[in-house]
Amino acid sequence: MEMIVKVTSATPAAPLSDLLRLPLGLDIWEVKPDHLILRAPEAPIERLTQMGYGVEPMQPVAEHLSAFATAEAIAGYHSAETLEQDLRQLAESHPEIAELREIGRSVENRPIWALRIGDRKGSQDKLLFMGCHHAREWIAVEVPFRLARELVEQAADPKIAGWLSTGEIWVAPMVNPDGHEHCRTRERLWRKNRRRNPDGSIGVDPNRNYGYMWGTLNVPTSSQVPSDETYVGPRAFSEPETRAVRDLVAREMFRGVVTYHSYSQLILYPWGYTDKPVIDSQDREGMIGLANQMRDLMKGVHGVVYTAQQSSALYPTAGDTTDWTYGEYGIPSFTIELRPKSHLEGGFILPPSQIEPTWEENRPAAFRFIEQLLEPAAG
Repeated sequence: MEMIVKVTSATPAAPLSDLLRLPLGLDIWEVKPDHLILRAPEAPIERLTQMGYGVEPMQPVAEHLSAFATAEAIAGYHSAETLEQDLRQLAESHPEIAELREIGRSVENRPIWALRIGDRKGSQDKLLFMGCHHAREWIAVEVPFRLARELVEQAADPKIAGWLSTGEIWVAPMVNPDGHEHCRTRERLWRKNRRRNPDGSIGVDPNRNYGYMWGTLNVPTSSQVPSDETYVGPRAFSEPETRAVRDLVAREMFRGVVTYHSYSQLILYPWGYTDKPVIDSQDREGMIGLANQMRDLMKGVHGVVYTAQQSSALYPTAGDTTDWTYGEYGIPSFTIELRPKSHLEGGFILPPSQIEPTWEENRPAAFRFIEQLLEPAAG
């Protein structure tokens, strides 16, 4: 039986930091200074106990699913099909500013869509917002979709009109449509794509498959083991989903990137692969300053607190999206971990009543990102 457990350390011989660096096949959900929350079957849980860790069962995974993965919760979110319909409707209703582009195909041959929003003046000033690299993070579809809808439907607003005449804003709300569909219909906590691995397991973690520092770690959060949740893949860009993003970024040369995930209420900036900060002081201070501004704007809406920090302060990752977009192209890049704060509030299964408030608090942060990176270009 799979359990959600709280893991603590009562002895220096078993530090929590080891669990972020030893390849134990754990699905780590939350990282706190004094404990971890993770999902695991009985055998790894017993192994943790034998290693000297305190393991407190929180809830059987089946109970967590029955509490949060209700029919209402499923109906409140987009599927790959309904997302395509809604994006297409936006493009068709405002063809003067919006255009739906297929940027690639998934392992199971589903289209990966991006909405290009702008006045089509050949601008070199472009931004990219993405969502749902990880299948189970449904709120990470809804926030970028609502951003796209706001930009299109409110295009007459002077501020938005200024952005769209200055540059282009691209929104790809569902990078991993296969995993998302599998998550909707089979396994609600599925994370990876649907690649069949040689050992019989399924899936590569798209957010560990990008080329910058790919494969340089072998830890629970960036694993070389195909059956693990964070399997990095057999090689960089082995997956069609990450190749679609790679080719889009190479072609469009964006000025900045935001990618949405859940959960934990964090604003993360490079690096993830190392604890060392970005060397370039102007880049480093620019990203830290913008992350802090977004944090403050988020809190100002509903009082919900997001934490701005370097990605590796959460846990080490190699081959993730924003390390690659910054490392390869030197552009400001952020990962935003959306609501909730804890698995007790649903974790990856955010109740649909939280969709609108999550978007409302992220709206001014997204707008600030756009202002910061598009408006200087206009001047």
